[in-house]
Amino acid sequence: MRIVIDMQGAQTESRFRGIGRYSLSLALAIARNAGHHEIYLALSGLFPETIGPIRQAFRGLVPQERIRVWQAPGPMRWVDPQNESRRAVAERVREAFLETLDPDIVLVTSLFEGLGDDAVISIGALGEPLPTAVILYDLIPLINPDEQYRTNPVYRGYYADRIENLKRARHLLAISESARQEALGALPFSPEKVTNVSGACDEMFTRVVPDADQLATLKKRLGVTRPFIMYTGGADARKNLPRLIEAFADLPDTSRQHHQLLFVGRMPQSEVSALRAHAQRVGLRADELLFSDYISDEELLALFSTCRLFVFPSLHEGFGLPPLEAMACGAVVIAADAASLPEVMGSPEALFDPQSVPAISAKMHQALTDEGLRARLLENARTQAQAFSWDRSAKLVLRAIAPFERTRESRTARAVTFERTTLFEPKIKRILLLKLDHMGDLLLAVPAISRLRARYPKASIDVVVGSWNQALAQTLPFFDRVLTLDYFKRKSSLQAELSDGSLVEFVKQLGFYDLAIDLRRQPDTRFVLAQVEAGLKVGYGSLNPAIDAKLDIALPTYQDLPFVETPLNRISISEQMLALVDALPAHPSDYVVLPPLTAPLQQHTRAVALFPYAGGDAKEWPVERFHELARRLAADSTVEHVSVFFASEKEAQRFSFDGLEKVVIQAGLSIPELMQHLAGHQLCVANNSGGAHMAAYLGVTALGVYGGLETAHEWAPVFGNSYVLHNEAACSPCHIPARRDCPHNFFCLDDITVDEVYARCRELLAQNGKALPTIQSRPSIKSTRKKLFQALAPLVRQCNEDELSQVAQGIALSLPTRTRRALFVDVSELVSHDARTGIQRVVRSILSELLKDPPKDFEVWPVYATHDRTGYFYAKRLRSRFMGQGDPGAVQEDPIDFQAGDIFLGLDLNPYGIGVQEAFLDEMSRQGVRIQFVVYDLLCVQMPSYFAPGSEELFGKWLNTISRYDGVVCGSRTVADEFTQWLREHQPQRQGALEVGWFHYGADVQNSHPSSGMPSDAPRILKALRDAPSFLMVGTVEPRKGHAQALAAFEQLWQEGTAVNLVIVGKSGWLVEKLVARLRAHPELGKRLFWLESISDEYLEQVYGACCCLLAASEGEGFGLPLIEAGRKHLPILARDLPVFREVALDHAHYFHGTSGEALAEAVTHWLTLYRQGAQPKSEGMPTLTWQASVQQLLGSVLPTRQVIAAVTRMEVSAETE
Repeated sequence: MRIVIDMQGAQTESRFRGIGRYSLSLALAIARNAGHHEIYLALSGLFPETIGPIRQAFRGLVPQERIRVWQAPGPMRWVDPQNESRRAVAERVREAFLETLDPDIVLVTSLFEGLGDDAVISIGALGEPLPTAVILYDLIPLINPDEQYRTNPVYRGYYADRIENLKRARHLLAISESARQEALGALPFSPEKVTNVSGACDEMFTRVVPDADQLATLKKRLGVTRPFIMYTGGADARKNLPRLIEAFADLPDTSRQHHQLLFVGRMPQSEVSALRAHAQRVGLRADELLFSDYISDEELLALFSTCRLFVFPSLHEGFGLPPLEAMACGAVVIAADAASLPEVMGSPEALFDPQSVPAISAKMHQALTDEGLRARLLENARTQAQAFSWDRSAKLVLRAIAPFERTRESRTARAVTFERTTLFEPKIKRILLLKLDHMGDLLLAVPAISRLRARYPKASIDVVVGSWNQALAQTLPFFDRVLTLDYFKRKSSLQAELSDGSLVEFVKQLGFYDLAIDLRRQPDTRFVLAQVEAGLKVGYGSLNPAIDAKLDIALPTYQDLPFVETPLNRISISEQMLALVDALPAHPSDYVVLPPLTAPLQQHTRAVALFPYAGGDAKEWPVERFHELARRLAADSTVEHVSVFFASEKEAQRFSFDGLEKVVIQAGLSIPELMQHLAGHQLCVANNSGGAHMAAYLGVTALGVYGGLETAHEWAPVFGNSYVLHNEAACSPCHIPARRDCPHNFFCLDDITVDEVYARCRELLAQNGKALPTIQSRPSIKSTRKKLFQALAPLVRQCNEDELSQVAQGIALSLPTRTRRALFVDVSELVSHDARTGIQRVVRSILSELLKDPPKDFEVWPVYATHDRTGYFYAKRLRSRFMGQGDPGAVQEDPIDFQAGDIFLGLDLNPYGIGVQEAFLDEMSRQGVRIQFVVYDLLCVQMPSYFAPGSEELFGKWLNTISRYDGVVCGSRTVADEFTQWLREHQPQRQGALEVGWFHYGADVQNSHPSSGMPSDAPRILKALRDAPSFLMVGTVEPRKGHAQALAAFEQLWQEGTAVNLVIVGKSGWLVEKLVARLRAHPELGKRLFWLESISDEYLEQVYGACCCLLAASEGEGFGLPLIEAGRKHLPILARDLPVFREVALDHAHYFHGTSGEALAEAVTHWLTLYRQGAQPKSEGMPTLTWQASVQQLLGSVLPTRQVIAAVTRMEVSAETE
């Protein structure tokens, strides 16, 4: 069963009170006890600050993609009458959103919300209500209306609306037997439709021993100086707080002087002031009555656990959660003997009469002084706290709503649409032309009439002319009928006249026309057109608003004045009349004449043709179902015979109809023979294939059974009387080559049953060629959106452009249309400029692999952000280039369209832009998008002196920001460990755990979108590198890379006469101006020192092959991609002894220490000795990955089913081993 829980009860201000705690606790328990049921949470986007905490609370219980957020423009609170239309819009958007989740039942945690906040909860606002169960807390305003209810018409209207919605629920889940009896007595529900599911308190409510210093600080803040009597809850009249204050005032002096009365929790300031004033009136000092305002959960536990007595005097409760919470924390608790509270308390000794101040006071005094009673109440508290559990309540809920579970068949069935798809049929069948003026005007109208006849070749055209033009009109080959009406005199329009009676009689004989056109430009005959009965009336305007209001299309006209030129009298009368024809609405049948393919044949009534094959199984309804359909039709007494058409005898051999005389196999017919046979049938059933189109063209009613390979709207039969039965799959068109490639088990075709197709066949046969209204069995997302738009149309007519935009945005967020999830890959720097750095090389490689082989059920989209705009945009041009489709030129790169279940991967390093996009990322996260970032290294914060001023602060802010989301994937295990340590030290603010994973880079350059091109001096340089041992350094020239140490070492070696080359590949970076000047002016440059800046990947490959050793002298790295590339080429490695280099190269490299030139010169000399002996560490066998394997490692952390190496919270770091 799919249960959708509306969580607004835990989102509004109720979240600070018992209703909110009940809503959240029960929903969590339902999720824990769900078993085979699917739990979805529906959250309102109008409470954004609550979404993150709720997501975190359900982490591990409900998949994040099943926590959905709907959105509508606010405000909507009932207290403001101006919000009514917005609230009506929001109700319909919410119900449409819920409908798209396809629930068996919707569970509303709190229906009575929205009076003073933006909660919106309705049942049936969009039409037939979804099956809904409502948690019922109480009906206090209905049963015991207070002063607010009696005197406040807004509140009365609000509550009446809530009750009407409540009546449309299918089941009520009362939180106590008391609340259940209230419902049965006041509402039209039968006993089996109202279930007592009870309640409990959260597991956090348990006796604690507070830290002494923290407790002292809390008490000092609250003003607590003596043992205290505690109350927590609301402050409305039914809570009975004035009597509690009076009862405290009436305590004997020995009790009162040693205690304070503490009201805990947020209360409206007006209520606090009123209660203080009442306390003053009954003689309490200022320090005897205390108010805490909002306190944390930890503080509430401390107060429950240390209070001398907890008193709950409420006159009416649906359940009574605060006293149960207090008992669970080991407090001595007494409560009112009213409504549900005796159920909760479980002991008559703990109860008092809430209407009697003396009774309250006496029970308080007894509970403060009678140690025997206190012991019994504490024992009762332990028993009662154990008797109530959320798991028990959840199981009662699941049992109560079990009857709403749909059968497996109905639950898995998709929305099957039956749709008439005929396009080429005459829409305009009868046309009337008015041309009442002179002979010359009629002749000038011939081009327009000719175009009209060409546009509607099958239409019947009647013309009305003056009697003087009758003979001319009859000679023209356009008209089916020529009628006369003499309004003008033969040669003058100045004396035109026509009596009302004669016009009425004339119009009466005409009948109804689909289209009527007055071809005269001047306005004087438009009154005739206005009287004609027609579906569409067309002419030039008459300058008379009353007449023009009766025209459907009125072209602009101008009054003829002396000496005045107008846009019309500058063009020919003929062009003016052509404009009338061109103004008609277009239709696919316009100008279309279909030539016959066969001689006319008499159709055999009740004869059905079947085409089981379509040339590929991705288009084919299962063959065995066609077989069963043929049998069902053959057994139908109203069907004369069934022809099954095959392309060949071999194809037909899969069918056997022994004993079915009505079934005829037609195999291997020529095209003329096929058309001749097919034309004699009344109905044809076929796949998305030529059979359906041929049958429709021949005038046979065609029924196509279509899947989602291509959209039915694009490939449906369009001739004659054509229909399609199809699933409105949001993943259509998929264009997959075969069924096996479908990730959704091909539901779009396989969910269409034989029963469904057979029923449509019977309906179409009964129509005998007449059009059949189309219906849909169950709503799809597309149909739900259509229904929503229709429902919203009258509500948004008065909206301005901004309001309409907000409504549209809400619909887009609430009713997404994609079924495949999106993997958004942030490549902002790559889009801006490819810096050809190591990080950019990784970005290019990973993006290329993701586009080539996207994760199952995901569509990969490179996206980018800019520093001057909020939001991310589709990088369509980059995607096209990476997919080998070339540059598409100027294309609109739209903002990304995200929805729950999508993934955002911050692949590119973009610390400058993250601050601008933080709010956008927050919204994505709230909507259920999983957000992860790749961290390549932490060098900016580890070695700030090697980077430009401000880099440490900027990078630190970036780390803080990305740590707020779902996960970080590091470029090595070493960086993951360093990042985890950074988290421990800096404690970034976040909710819940942060997932930290790692992966290694690939080394196959050919799969990283390599650049190409060789300079003219490449052969000379490559020869020089081969002629002497050459040590290669790859990477941007920057301070930490060790280039200065390497240059000093090789200068020493050259001075000592050692024949070696130093090769530097990489462009100039930052803070290396002196080193760069030294390199450019070096006497060995081009001889034994080679600096190859910004070379292509093709050239770099050859440089690797010409060198004898990779020198990795960097003092800090996140990975060491050159080591991997060297290992792949079996190039020996001399590397600084860094943890990350040992992680990457293991024992396949020779390691050195020290930062001086002498230390490195000594290491090179030692390495050369080993090299000449063949004893240097070999890079052969060094573990390397392809980029394909690297991306799979990355996806192992990015996708929801992943390996997590560390879960980091604000307070602690917990690690899991592999």
